[in-house]
Amino acid sequence: METRQDQGRFTREAQARGVRITVHPARPALSFLAAAWLLGLLFGLPALAVLIDPARHEPVGLAAALAGLAVVAVAAFALRRARQGRGPRPLLLDASGLTLPERHLPWSELRSLTLRQPEPGRQAAAAPGLHALAARIAARQHAAETALLAETAGEGTPLLVAGGLGPEVAAALRDAVLAARPDQ
Repeated sequence: METRQDQGRFTREAQARGVRITVHPARPALSFLAAAWLLGLLFGLPALAVLIDPARHEPVGLAAALAGLAVVAVAAFALRRARQGRGPRPLLLDASGLTLPERHLPWSELRSLTLRQPEPGRQAAAAPGLHALAARIAARQHAAETALLAETAGEGTPLLVAGGLGPEVAAALRDAVLAARPDQ
C-alpha cells in the first residue's frame, strides 16, 4: 500500500490591494517522524538506564551511553529540521511587486523565479532489508522540499519565496506569481 506524501498547497484570495496568496508547506511524512522518534527512544532509553545506574559507570558503559546520546541528538535534529519552516507563509501580489514576510520586492527588481529541488538521494532499491525501508522513508520526506526562489537584480543570493513544497505545487505557485505580474 503506497501512500502519497503531502505536497503542500496554496490558496489565492483577491483583496483591494491585489492578490493574497497563502502558502501551506507540506506536512512532514508521518513515517519519517515515527522513525525519528523510534530511533531516539531505542537508543535514548538504554543510554539513560546506563547513566542512572551507578553500577554501570564503567568506561565501556559510559562510552555506549555517549554513543546512544549522539544518536538521540541526530534524531532530535532530524525531527527539528523536518518541522522547521512548515507554517503558513503569506505573499501579497499587487501592481508594485511581490511582498514577502521579510520584505517588499518590486517587479522591476525581480529577474526570475526558479525552483530549487533537493538533490536526489541514494537509491532505496539498492539497499537490502531495513536499509531499504529507511531509504524509502527518507526519500518520501525529501520529496516535498522544493523551494521557490526569487532572483533579483541587486542581490547575489536568491530570496526564498516559499519552501517545503512538492515540485508540482511549487511550479503552480511560480505560474500564479508570474501571472499576477503586470506586463513590462
